Amino acid sequence: MVELSVSGTWSGLPKEIASDLLADAPIRQLTAGDTLFEAGDTGDGCYRLDRGLLKVALVSPQVREQIVAILTSGAIVGDLAVIDGLPRSASVVALTDCELRFVSRHVFEDLARERPEIYRYLVKLLSARLRQADETIASMAFLPMKGRVARTLLTLAENVGEQTNSNEILIPRMINQ
Repeated sequence: MVELSVSGTWSGLPKEIASDLLADAPIRQLTAGDTLFEAGDTGDGCYRLDRGLLKVALVSPQVREQIVAILTSGAIVGDLAVIDGLPRSASVVALTDCELRFVSRHVFEDLARERPEIYRYLVKLLSARLRQADETIASMAFLPMKGRVARTLLTLAENVGEQTNSNEILIPRMINQ
């Protein structure tokens, strides 16, 4: 089940904290198909996606990929590593050309010591993601396959679809699963 997500945005973070956090954040450019990081890589920070689309995927031992999310502009990726410092839990690949800002774990921890209210925001953000995961699990458990496909197509159309001249919604070919 593919979920589109902007639930990991920084939009709820007070502007002055977001500004401090992103002020000196190095910019990273990816072209479509580039890997941002792979599951198991060192969790040294997170990225804010300023432009583009990212695919978050899990890979089984049989090398079968399962897309778990498609992230749109404004989303945060790798935020768990900022919190716990553990290795990456999923792989992230650019579906389109992307521009991201990197926030190191060290920079985040320094700011969080000065501004502990950032943790309140993170709890809300992680709660929203947990609710989204609950909805996904429920749809996988209770919807028939056609219902799951329909739900995914509607979500894709709503979030990455492009309206044509005849008012139809076209889902870009970057999604092939």
